[in-house]
Amino acid sequence: MNVIPIESLTYTPEIIAKASGHFAAEGLDVQFQVTRGSAQAIQTVIAGGAQITRVGDTEMMVATGERGAPVKAVAQPSQASTLRVLSSAERPVATPQDMRGKMIGIPSEGGTSETLVDTLATSAGLTDTDLSKQVVGLSPGVFDLVKQGRIDAYLVAMDASVVVKQQEPGAVVLDPAQFIAGGTQVYMTSQETLDDPTKRDVVQRYLRAIKAAMEQVIADEPLDETLELLGSEYDIPVLKQPEVAKETLRTYIASWQANEGALLETPADKWTAIYEEAVGVGQLPAGLDPSAWFTNELLPGASS
Repeated sequence: MNVIPIESLTYTPEIIAKASGHFAAEGLDVQFQVTRGSAQAIQTVIAGGAQITRVGDTEMMVATGERGAPVKAVAQPSQASTLRVLSSAERPVATPQDMRGKMIGIPSEGGTSETLVDTLATSAGLTDTDLSKQVVGLSPGVFDLVKQGRIDAYLVAMDASVVVKQQEPGAVVLDPAQFIAGGTQVYMTSQETLDDPTKRDVVQRYLRAIKAAMEQVIADEPLDETLELLGSEYDIPVLKQPEVAKETLRTYIASWQANEGALLETPADKWTAIYEEAVGVGQLPAGLDPSAWFTNELLPGASS
């Protein structure tokens, strides 16, 4: 269950697991379905319409910590934020402190991007009155709004930031992972799936295939074979620019390994830091136990 179309380098592990036969080797026939945002994806998993989905860390925490949803994170495929803040050299937003007095563009109201802006602002001691936010969508021409002075910066996916940086060499790119713990992605399943040995085994096999795919991509240093495999399964626009695709993919690979530990593993200390950031921006109440919301027990090599 995907919250955005799979035709993106974001889903490289999933696409490679399918194209290279890692899913098949685990006896899995995996179908990807796009849903309208994280809320619907989480609800579909709870209802049994899908066994696993990939969502933002804070969205998963809010679902279970605030709303009591019977779900749990079972892996962390992206261990650092893959969103970026783009601005111009004339009015740069190179650090969270630089957002003071600025107008920040976001794709939509109330989503992951807005939460990320709020978290970055809080990390710099800023409040809502210190900056402004404006919905600008996701069109390729948003950087024109920066050049026109209508906004000072905006949130964008890593793929798009690489393309814009190539077109606008003077653009300033802020990487949230340099300042905050949140913005990662998790694989999430239902408690009902975890309690059912047969369904639990399916999720474990899925994660084994994903890890094998990640290891395959990491080993392919030139990335030529990886790009060929990605293109054999889906029409991914950035593949038309191989060097841009490779630069983007190397940044994604770095996000898979950001915790400097095992692939897919969720470190307890970083998970707690993400929770504390969510508390700081009012997404969750203080005093909860975030360790109950994730497990590493289903990862390859773990005892379960």
